Amino acid sequence: WIKETRGRLAQSERGAAEARLKLLQAQIEPHFLFNTLANLQMLIGSDPKRAQAMLGHLDGYLRATLASTRKDKCTLAEEFALMRGYLEILAIRMGPRLAYSIDLPDALANAKLPPMLLQPLAENAIKHGLEPKMDGGKLRVAASAEGRQLVLIVEDSGLGFGAAATSGTGVGLLHVKERLAAVYGDAATAEIGETEGGGVRITLRLPWQE
Repeated sequence: WIKETRGRLAQSERGAAEARLKLLQAQIEPHFLFNTLANLQMLIGSDPKRAQAMLGHLDGYLRATLASTRKDKCTLAEEFALMRGYLEILAIRMGPRLAYSIDLPDALANAKLPPMLLQPLAENAIKHGLEPKMDGGKLRVAASAEGRQLVLIVEDSGLGFGAAATSGTGVGLLHVKERLAAVYGDAATAEIGETEGGGVRITLRLPWQE
């Protein structure tokens, strides 16, 4: 009886964790979508070619996102493809004020992780670090391995840790920490720090699963 009760409790906890992951994703996605639609509306009248390019990227991004969020895990290749589509949309909006780089070694392409884990970090980096900066800056997304751990980095050359800490980056990082804890428990970590140039770097460490 005790064993059966524990099994039911564990199943209930897993169900609650999965529901919380879906809720966290739902909290993140509409903000980006509504902002993009507002930008599209503006560009349609002022720059139809850019509007058409943005619409094409948005269509591809939403299709890939829908497929990704129907799964509990995605590959790093899929996650980085989503990131590239997301950043292409923002690069159209910001123009030369946004540069970005994405570094995914081939050996890590099939590693598994929760879908859309990196987007809220990139979104915060741009919103709070790069957009308010007069000349913008660069966003870097990179993956590497340390033993059997994946190391994922999202860093910017924006306004810096002080500005980010007081303007909302902590909320996005908290969401990511909660998702990592729900999936990996204590086996995953998320840390925030400064880059050499004064921007913000967020480092995620999680088990390497294929």
